[in-house]
Amino acid sequence: MATGPIPAVQRLPVWRKAGYASGDLGLNVYWQGISLFLFFYYTDVMGIPVWWAGFTIFVASVWDGITDPVMGAIADRTRTRRGRYRPYLLFGAPVLAVGFVAAFLAPPGLSGGALIAYALMTHLLLRTLYTVLAIPYSALSARMTPDSSERGRLAGWRMQAAALGGLTTAFATPAIVQMMSNLAGGDPRLGWAMAALAMAATATAILWLCFAATREPEETEAAPVGRGPGLHDILAAAAMLRRNGPLLRVFVAIIMASLCLAMMSKTLLYWFKYAVGNEAAAGPALAVTPLVLLVMAPVWAAIARATSKRTAFLSGCAIACAGYLGFFVLPMQEPWVVYAMLAFIAVGASAFAVVFWAMLPDTVEYDEWVSGHRQEARVFGFATFAQKAALGLNALLLGVLLDLIGFTPNVEQTEATLFGLKAIMGLIPALGAAVTFLALWRYPIDQRFHDGLRSRIAERATAAGSAQA
Repeated sequence: MATGPIPAVQRLPVWRKAGYASGDLGLNVYWQGISLFLFFYYTDVMGIPVWWAGFTIFVASVWDGITDPVMGAIADRTRTRRGRYRPYLLFGAPVLAVGFVAAFLAPPGLSGGALIAYALMTHLLLRTLYTVLAIPYSALSARMTPDSSERGRLAGWRMQAAALGGLTTAFATPAIVQMMSNLAGGDPRLGWAMAALAMAATATAILWLCFAATREPEETEAAPVGRGPGLHDILAAAAMLRRNGPLLRVFVAIIMASLCLAMMSKTLLYWFKYAVGNEAAAGPALAVTPLVLLVMAPVWAAIARATSKRTAFLSGCAIACAGYLGFFVLPMQEPWVVYAMLAFIAVGASAFAVVFWAMLPDTVEYDEWVSGHRQEARVFGFATFAQKAALGLNALLLGVLLDLIGFTPNVEQTEATLFGLKAIMGLIPALGAAVTFLALWRYPIDQRFHDGLRSRIAERATAAGSAQA
């Protein structure tokens, strides 16, 4: 691609990067609470059958498929003195906190269909409120800097903060649940409700910090004219995917990574409870992945800058795939052995988290060049929808698979069931890593390609300005 003059880029100060990254710490308190604990909470605390637990999460994810692109369109049309995206952090944070607590607060006396209906409604509410914050927050990174390398650094900071949020959530949640359950005479429902309240209060304060520490550039574009948000935004997002090849590849990668790789995190509590026989040891296991991400995020960001984002992503895929196969083949009954294998897997899987969020802003410029319009929130909304929809399919598939292998909550499992559980945790994620590798093999945007995009966009804008003059 031919290049011309590239607009000058002002580097973000460290405190600004840290301030933006803190938002993902707050959001990951919620996301890890949903990803790590909600399925287990439904089956082993609320007593919902595994199939219905998976179906409930799947329906909520389908709902995300409707709300994510619509929220992206709403955010792109937002114009306030505080910016396009930052106001959602300020006003949405306390409302999201209420929705999160409601999801872990099952009213006493509910059972059967009423209990399932309550779980579904509160989950739909939680996902909607999460979308209202997560889409504008993700799009904010593309507004903060136009430079691909600086976005890579920003993604590294963000993933370290996300890892810290996941680490805190994984360590603190089981401890709070256990402590509060003991105070309530062994009732786990109160323990989970109090843990959710503590997580929500912490996340709200952090999201307000992110709002205070970030800034958006001065607004130079009027809000898009035309129809308000609706079905046409979903169709427009689909059209974007057809014309934006790099986004399509990232889209496929995040679907497969979320669909398959999340099998491990969702089933770790079951593995330690029923295979290892030490449920308390699950807390450190859940903390291994975010701890490794905390260490590896700057490493993968540096590798991406030194080589390319594609190279870093593919390297992570290869490492993770080998680790998942090792989990399936090797004995995994001792906690320390599980910890070690999880750490090895996390070294590779941490590349997904860092490089995905560094790749995505670059597809914004690609789409701007192809379409003539800049739509950060719509791109991020579409990608976030892919991630959450895949996680919903993951939950539905997990519920079906657990039923197929004969899993029954709170009883001793057979050897065949434990073997099936190990296959779910090892073979399916290995397949996901392999497909992700293939999807990104021909991903085209590197630093030189992106510089060319920015140059051409700037030249086109200059030519358009001259023509109008």
